[in-house]
Amino acid sequence: MADGIYVALSGAIAQTQNLDVTAQNLANASTDGYQRLRPVFHEELARASSQAGGYHYAEMTATQNDTTRGPLRATGRALDFAMPEGTYLAVATPRGDRYTRAGSLQVGLDGTLRTANGAAVLAEDGRTITIPGDSGVPSVDPSGRVMQGDEMRARLKLVSFPQPGMLGHETGALMVATPQAGVPAPAQGPLEIGQIEESNANVLSSMTDLVQASRTFEAFQRVIDTFRDADRTVVTTVPNVST
Repeated sequence: MADGIYVALSGAIAQTQNLDVTAQNLANASTDGYQRLRPVFHEELARASSQAGGYHYAEMTATQNDTTRGPLRATGRALDFAMPEGTYLAVATPRGDRYTRAGSLQVGLDGTLRTANGAAVLAEDGRTITIPGDSGVPSVDPSGRVMQGDEMRARLKLVSFPQPGMLGHETGALMVATPQAGVPAPAQGPLEIGQIEESNANVLSSMTDLVQASRTFEAFQRVIDTFRDADRTVVTTVPNVST
């Protein structure tokens, strides 16, 4: 079997992974605070043999987040806010602390301040924030303080990372810290109150990426079929010269 088929196979596998990433971006094109994923491809030169030169193999080694801030949507709500680029809101989940750019908050039935997806919002001291039900409507100010009337209940835990593009994706706009992203450091506003950051993955670009990845995969598949046909021809036409 020709070694070239393995080169084509590596390209097809990489494009299959690319299709998965692109499909995730497309599925989250309407998810507030979502940061689209970009595949990172790596070309590897195989060791040259005595009979043939080296072959270049492709693989998708990782994904990176596009940290560009998405478009803003005005809501006028006192608990909606957009963060500066590179800033994340810390929240608590059953799996541990997570981070998001979806700054739309609400008060749960138990008085806990939560994101629209139900994650408990963390204060800068690492505790969840509780809003008394009889002291007025809460709000967030540009400095990240959670206010209820004239009283400050807490300050939001806002953080930044040395390499935010290396944060890991979970469900929707939730992200997890990774060793590659670095240690989170306290961050400050100003926050833009009454605004929500939308996904920076739009439907049109995601569909374009999906079509391109599909066509590239099909091209590799045709190359693989060509190699297989060539091998089949050799096997069926070349006489057996073994003794």
